Amino acid sequence: MRSILTLIFVVPFISGFSQSLQDSILMLNGKVFYGEFSKLDEVENDSVLLFNHDGKNESFSIQRVFSYTQNGTENILYRKDEFKGDFLSIEETKAVTFGSYDARQTFKPHVPFWTSYALGLGASLFDTYLTKKDTMGAVSTDLTPGFFQKRPSLFPFLVPAVVTVSWSLPSFKLKDKNIIHKEYFKNENFYRGYHRIAKQKRMLGALLGSLSGIATGFLIYAVVPK
Repeated sequence: MRSILTLIFVVPFISGFSQSLQDSILMLNGKVFYGEFSKLDEVENDSVLLFNHDGKNESFSIQRVFSYTQNGTENILYRKDEFKGDFLSIEETKAVTFGSYDARQTFKPHVPFWTSYALGLGASLFDTYLTKKDTMGAVSTDLTPGFFQKRPSLFPFLVPAVVTVSWSLPSFKLKDKNIIHKEYFKNENFYRGYHRIAKQKRMLGALLGSLSGIATGFLIYAVVPK
């Protein structure tokens, strides 16, 4: 029993420690790749960073990289260059990058997904609802008002477009518990990076949620006896 408990606590520690010993790349969009740094090179007139991760060699344009860490030493590649549209300083860009990173790690679009799921499901169910008004003057006398009494239309597919755009608009107050880099709390550039990724996640969550709701509605329509 003691051996099992030891493994439970020691294995995650060793795993995290071994990952920290790896080289890494911090992208400007907040993504992080772990592996082994190879070299900086020129490919087709573009400066690239060659990096081995997940069993493959990949080249990253340094225009997309903030920094890379080799043997525990961070090397910042980003440079302020207004001619290329890079107007922020290194420190300002670092705050934006860390904001994007924290959003990728902590922000979960549960509310956009489930509210959009409910709207998609509701739209697909009510789309098959046959009203008494619809039955008036019908040739068939077997029509009964209610759900699943008429064929689905394309109407529910308006929902994904509406909810995706809608969830791109609202802003929210960032809480301290959702921040990994506490030193950037209330930093304007950090919030900019965080909200940029959070917005993308909200929109994607709303899109997937609404499509899942519509699919559920169609599935119910298919299995319920008519």
